[in-house]
Amino acid sequence: MKAVLNLLVLVLIIGSTLKAQENQIISMDSLNKSLTAIKKDVDVLKRLKVNGWIQAQYQHADSAGVANLDGGDLPANVDSRFMIRRGRIKFTYENGNVQYVAQLNMTERFINVSDIYGKITDPYIKWVSLQAGIMNRPFGYDIQMSSADRESPERSRYTQLLTPNERDMGAEIIIEAPKKSKLNGLKIVAGLFNGTGLTIPTVNISDIDSKKDFIGRICYYKSINHDKIKYGVGASNYYGYERVANNMLFTQVGVNPLGDNEYVAADSTKKTIKGTYAKRIYYGVEGLFSVKSVIGTTTIRGEYVFGQQPGSSSSNKSPQAATTGATYIRNFNGFYGYFIQRIAKTKHEVVLKYEWIDPNTSVSNDKINSAYRFSGADVKYTAIGLGYNCYINENFKLMLHYNMVTNELSKNLSGFTREIPDNIFTARVQIRF
Repeated sequence: MKAVLNLLVLVLIIGSTLKAQENQIISMDSLNKSLTAIKKDVDVLKRLKVNGWIQAQYQHADSAGVANLDGGDLPANVDSRFMIRRGRIKFTYENGNVQYVAQLNMTERFINVSDIYGKITDPYIKWVSLQAGIMNRPFGYDIQMSSADRESPERSRYTQLLTPNERDMGAEIIIEAPKKSKLNGLKIVAGLFNGTGLTIPTVNISDIDSKKDFIGRICYYKSINHDKIKYGVGASNYYGYERVANNMLFTQVGVNPLGDNEYVAADSTKKTIKGTYAKRIYYGVEGLFSVKSVIGTTTIRGEYVFGQQPGSSSSNKSPQAATTGATYIRNFNGFYGYFIQRIAKTKHEVVLKYEWIDPNTSVSNDKINSAYRFSGADVKYTAIGLGYNCYINENFKLMLHYNMVTNELSKNLSGFTREIPDNIFTARVQIRF
């Protein structure tokens, strides 16, 4: 009996061993198939990159309800606020010579699209790309620089007035020298755009006329000596249009019999002005120089712009909706300049920023008289920003910035007979991934 039991146990052990070996063979085959499928999935996922950042900030202004371009006007009776200035998440998918980008912006005020565009690069010489969708307007350096990398809270005043929201719907051709080329650093961009900028949450408009705006930029940026020295220059042109809503078009600033400056209207008796187009013409030049030394990285960067801007009687901002009143042509110029000093090899950085925007170079100070059709849209603004940045680690940045804004004074223009108390302090934390 004992011998029979031992034999049964032996048979069971042998059977279990054979079954285990069979299962092992099956499992190895299944495992190889699973690994192959996983590898394919991983290869696809490797083409997709996800990054983003949140900028949470506290601001305090000199007076309640003040208008400003450092995050938008403050509400009435409010001189301080907490806000999420930007909450970005960006998806970038690349496969060979094709790229797709989608970026969303989420704040306590709204959720909106920042970028949605596709890009295809020629697969042979890899110099030429075609890009189309919602993207940055290719004008100047300021617009191209990400808000996550900028050393001050906001872009320049003239950028926010001439190209609100910075982005627009359109298509562009990009000619860019590859890394292995001796001309690497050279970039030429030319495109056609709607001209209205991004659709804003309260105005569902993507275009307001039959014209398209041309934007072009050529630049050359280079780094040498293992990135210890960086330098570059560039030039940009914007050639666009604004539809004239009625027969009232003020084309220039003249001198009246009293010797005062006054807007002069175009003669509408000989031709119909309504429905014609006033030209938006901007020219810009840019430059950068940065060097690393024992005192740290020193950077000087700036841009100068000038041109012609059509607007309304009360605003020099590029319109994002169809205008209804008279159109005023203003010759303008603007500038911003940075001095940025990283302190030795530390995480600390100090920033000095100076800027101005003169929306109407044909008139100034007391000549800005409301009796002769001038308004706050003709007033020059200058600003000096003092900042401190601490790059705690690659994901966390602390920014402290005080912006001192000065407006042009005119005894003949209500609201501008004295300096407007509109300085603003910003404390921001930025977390990125």
